[in-house]
Amino acid sequence: MKCVQMVVGGKVQGVGFRLSAAEIARNLELVGFVRNEADGTVRVDAEGDPDRVEQFIQQIRKGPNSFVKVKQVDLKYLEKQQGFKRFEVR
Repeated sequence: MKCVQMVVGGKVQGVGFRLSAAEIARNLELVGFVRNEADGTVRVDAEGDPDRVEQFIQQIRKGPNSFVKVKQVDLKYLEKQQGFKRFEVR
């Protein structure tokens, strides 16, 4: 298992980012969450198969839908699993 935490900046709130990211994560069979932050960024925590986590990161970087404009992704790999059961929108 690979675990990653991302903070995504740009035009990422109010444009369907969370729902699109959750759909991609679920299709890749990842678990975790996506949520809006007060500073206008979106936080994404995901874990699962290492190759699928990397696919997910690439899709997040390019923007999960055409309305999203990702300008920055702060990425951190986590040492241990968080114990998520599914991928949810918070």
